Amino acid sequence: MPKKYYRIVSKGDAVRRARIVAGLTSADCADAVGVSRPMLSSIENGAGTSVTTAHKISAAVGKAFEELL
Repeated sequence: MPKKYYRIVSKGDAVRRARIVAGLTSADCADAVGVSRPMLSSIENGAGTSVTTAHKISAAVGKAFEELL
């Protein structure tokens, strides 16, 4: 049976706001999450991401995963 891949899209600019409140630059957050800065920017602008990456972002900004959805 093939693996299922889910894409998570945040509401509005929740990721960007959480990153700024956490005091992280986009480069710092991208490094902490393990993605490129342009990829983080795409996620902040509404592009979907994997559940795993979404959990890494929530940990990096200190917010619950559900708060960023």
